[in-house]
This record gives sequence, C-alpha cells and structure tokens, in this order.
Amino acid sequence: MARSLEKMASIDAQLRLLAPGKVSEDDKLVEYDALLLDRFLDILQDLHGEDIRETVQECYELSAEYENKQDPNKLEELGSVLTSLDPGDSIVVTKSFSHMLNLANLAEEVQIAYRRRIKLKKGYFVDEASATTESDIEETFKKLVGQLKKSPEEVFDALKNQTVDLVLTAHPTQSVRRSLLQKHARIRDCLTQLNAKDITPDDKQELDEALQREV
Repeated sequence: MARSLEKMASIDAQLRLLAPGKVSEDDKLVEYDALLLDRFLDILQDLHGEDIRETVQECYELSAEYENKQDPNKLEELGSVLTSLDPGDSIVVTKSFSHMLNLANLAEEVQIAYRRRIKLKKGYFVDEASATTESDIEETFKKLVGQLKKSPEEVFDALKNQTVDLVLTAHPTQSVRRSLLQKHARIRDCLTQLNAKDITPDDKQELDEALQREV
C-alpha cells in the first residue's frame, strides 16, 4: 500500500476535519465515532487481513479529503483504488462501508441523547418531555442565522425554493432484524456507560471488551 496509515489518529483526525463545527466541550460525536470505527477496523483486519483494512481506511481518508477540499485528484485517486480491487475484495470493502455507516448512525444517536441530557442539566428545558431534538426547526434556524451567518431573508428564500418529490421503493428501507436492533441497543449502552464520569478503570476495560464483542 502506497500510504503508511495510522490506526487511530488518522480516523480521529479525518472525523475532526469533516465536522469541526460539531466539536465542542459538550460534544462526544467524534470520540464515539472514532472509537467504533477503530474497533471495526481491528475486527476487519482480524477477519480479512491487513491489506483489506488499509484499503478501507485509505478509501475513507480519500473520501474525507475530497469532501473537505473538493480536490478532483483525490476523487481520481479514490477511483483508482476501487477499480484495482478484485471482485471478492470489492464486496468486502462495500460491506465494510455499510457497517461503518451503521456504526456512525449509532454514534450520532448516542451524541443526540448526550447533548439532550446536557441541556436538561443546564436548565434549558422544564422537563425531558419538552426537550427539543436535533431536528427541532427553531434550533435549526438559530444555527443558520447565528452560527452560519445566514440572513433571515436568505433562509426564507431558500425555503421558498424547496421541492418535495415522492419516492416509491420496493421494500421498507428501515427494515432491521430484531437481533440486530438488540445488538445496536447494546452498543449504544456501552458507549453511554464508557463516558460516565464515575467509571472505574476495571469497568472501562469490561465495557470496552463488551463493545468489541458487539461490533
């Protein structure tokens, strides 16, 4: 492999590069995501070898670099890596990114719950039932105007130009086996407990091993 890829720091660095605006003192999304991806890459290497792991990580990094800089050379480099794979390896790489997306979604779910608890502790809401979610439209408008420096007129004009199209599919896109839903719940639980303030070193090791098993 042309690149010498670092196991953990590289993934963490790329995640921070992609989501600098999300990282704050109350934000654990990058830490959750990097932890899960690191565990997954370790398991991928155990099952399919170091070359597959490096290929997946290289594709991940090239995608992140292209997303950040829109450099067409990175896209060409990514295409070269993918087209050089034999059919068997291409299936493994494709499935790997499917699993990585699921893990990223789990990390985001735990982050949303974490951020909600922080807001409750700071007294932003009267009770949990009235707490806003990440998709709260008022909070979205505040971010657009306050953080992204968009004027109310720009937001209004953008909304006026939105269109909605119906898409019919042949199968339910959110259909997930019960066993997998249960596994996802256990992963979320491990992530939540790993970041508890009163966790002991022994507890942390036990939870880390449990997370490894679930992934």
